[in-house]
Amino acid sequence: MFALITDPAYTSFVVRPVNKTTDRLIVREIFRREFYGDNSPVYPDESLWEIYDRMETNGVFGAYLVCHGEQVLFLLEIHPPIQMDLTGEHFADPNAIGIYCFFYSLEETIYLPAFQACIASLLDNPGIKSILTSLNGVTGSDPRAGLLEKSGFRRLRTPSNKPSIYRCTRDSFGPEKLLSTRILFATASSFIE
Repeated sequence: MFALITDPAYTSFVVRPVNKTTDRLIVREIFRREFYGDNSPVYPDESLWEIYDRMETNGVFGAYLVCHGEQVLFLLEIHPPIQMDLTGEHFADPNAIGIYCFFYSLEETIYLPAFQACIASLLDNPGIKSILTSLNGVTGSDPRAGLLEKSGFRRLRTPSNKPSIYRCTRDSFGPEKLLSTRILFATASSFIE
């Protein structure tokens, strides 16, 4: 399994695979905030772990926590597009991947550089030419949509009763961001070397 790591000379962002044993509380809290907001004190997570147990984990695929030091910023899920809530036309491209991003708090200003670092790292992989994602209930002032757009994602045409689908390519992300974001892919063994 691959893990995303940062160049220590550049930043203190850390991207690591979700650990079902040690990360259960933080993942549960991220999903509670995402799906229930402040309306529910708990999030039932029984089916969540069944989904993660069946999730594709070859190459870059899997679930990752993106942190700044010890502070968890967001949960990033990387999937083959066929495993996402997309129509068939979106998973015809063999060089596309899909992501879902679940934020711990939408009020953090550090999200943009952390998110862009992850996108640059993914697009730096020769086998990945585009990244797809979808958002439900997007409004004009949705901070999630703003983050995507500032990171090179473009909204695709979708019916108004469907989730909004966004796509990012190397061209839309911009070569200057790819060069300025010094994040590398490495195997988990590089943590101990």
